[in-house]
Parts: sequence; C-alpha cells; structure tokens
Amino acid sequence: MASIEITRDELVVRIHGWDKVLAMRSTLRIPLSRVRAARVRPKEANFDDVIVETWRGVGTYVPHKIAAGLIYLADGPSFYDVRNPARAIAVDLDRENMRHVVVQIDNETPEEAVRRITAAIAAPVSIASRPNAANGIDG
Repeated sequence: MASIEITRDELVVRIHGWDKVLAMRSTLRIPLSRVRAARVRPKEANFDDVIVETWRGVGTYVPHKIAAGLIYLADGPSFYDVRNPARAIAVDLDRENMRHVVVQIDNETPEEAVRRITAAIAAPVSIASRPNAANGIDG
C-alpha cells in the first residue's frame, strides 16, 4: 500500500510495509509538471486484465493477488503497488520511461487523493512563489 504526499513541485509516492520489498522501491518522486491526470479506481488497477509482459519489469506479480514494481502494459511501463483495485488510483504521466503510477491508497480515500493531486496540478506556479525570485536567482 502507498500514501501520497504533495510538495510545491513534486508528487511523492511512499510505499509501505512489505510492499517496499515486493516493489523493490520505497519512494517515487515525480515532478508535478509531468503529471497529466489522476483517476479513481482505474481499469488498470485490475492488473490481471492489463499486464502484457509478466516476465519483464522489476518487482512482483502474483496473479489475482498483487502487482508491485515496474510492470509492462500495452502503452508502456507503469509502476504498480496494488492488491485491492477498489482502493487504487492511477496517476497518468508525461514520461517515456513510466506511463502510469497505479497504487493502492492506505491513509485516505482514493477520491481524496485524486482531489489533492488534481488541485496540485491545476494550481499555477508563479515566479513570485519561488525562493530567491525577488533577487533574480532561480532556486
């Protein structure tokens, strides 16, 4: 299972418990500029229906049980940490090396997580909100 954290310019996905071992990853850091959309209970969460190459990738796939780690779908590689598709969200990315992040949320409802992500990617980043913007230093 995972939790979502949003900073000023990043979406941080933290993997919890044994899923860190199964996914071979504990944290994903994604620039908000690369996030295109977030969806509740996406069709990709039903991993048995969408995984095209079970032998490729890094992580764990047990049919009908869990998909964790880098998994290959028809549209390219995606990161998964899903046991229960009803608690999952998908984050669609503008990246060649990863098309989606599909994770089961454990500390809030999937609807709340998607609302927060959608609000973060819709919020414009102004130059005045950057540190050192007043003195012309881009930090």
